[in-house]
Amino acid sequence: MMMLMLTSLLPGFRHLRTPFALGVLCAFQIWIVLGHYAPSRSEAQGFIERLYALGDVTGRAAVAAAISFVLYLVGDIVRLSSLQMMSILSRLRLPRIAPHRFSSLSAQSKGELYEFATNAFTRRGGAPSEDDVFILRDKITMEFTEIRMRLIANHLDVYLEHDRFDAEADFRMNVGLYSTLLWPILAWYWTPVAILGVFASMVLLLNGLRARRDANEILVQAIVSRIVESRMFAEEADRDFAPSAGSMTIRRRPSTR
Repeated sequence: MMMLMLTSLLPGFRHLRTPFALGVLCAFQIWIVLGHYAPSRSEAQGFIERLYALGDVTGRAAVAAAISFVLYLVGDIVRLSSLQMMSILSRLRLPRIAPHRFSSLSAQSKGELYEFATNAFTRRGGAPSEDDVFILRDKITMEFTEIRMRLIANHLDVYLEHDRFDAEADFRMNVGLYSTLLWPILAWYWTPVAILGVFASMVLLLNGLRARRDANEILVQAIVSRIVESRMFAEEADRDFAPSAGSMTIRRRPSTR
């Protein structure tokens, strides 16, 4: 019974920690830069003074809960999705420097999806063009969100395994990216040695990308093993293609005269 409760609660905790951690990280950076402007209790006036008074009335537990809620909201607002994160990395041209590290799909997953997409063109006869296969492969990767929903409905155990890696990737990539701003701030206000922390943030970001590849590997295996059906693959396989110009025959309509 206890294990069942933990199984139900852990996915929720995994999705709560990323926004909260980002909120704490952003608040800490703001406090380092602007904290000396915050008035103390004896200096507070107006709205800030009323906040101090409210804290005296409600107690420390209520204040901590309110601050945690605000930090969660801030973190949820600034949190970046997987597509947004990959877009930022592409603009920084990092995938060109090390494509195997700064990619959301492993080389093995790309190869398996390519072979799977090729099968959709077998009804056409002859070998499909590489461009058509690459386009279909990219379309299949764009429906990963839809595949996740189908796994929830029909294969919850597979989805939970994917969700575990996906939550790890979300946490590490977001914290790794936002923490890169922390180290220059600490180097400016504290000690220049703190700039070395940028390397720790990069390692965390790369670990997040590796977890993202592991999460997507589960989706790829679910697709190529036909655990779930790819809508794009099915549409391409069932499409009626017009005959090519070389195979067209011209038939004369019989004369009515």
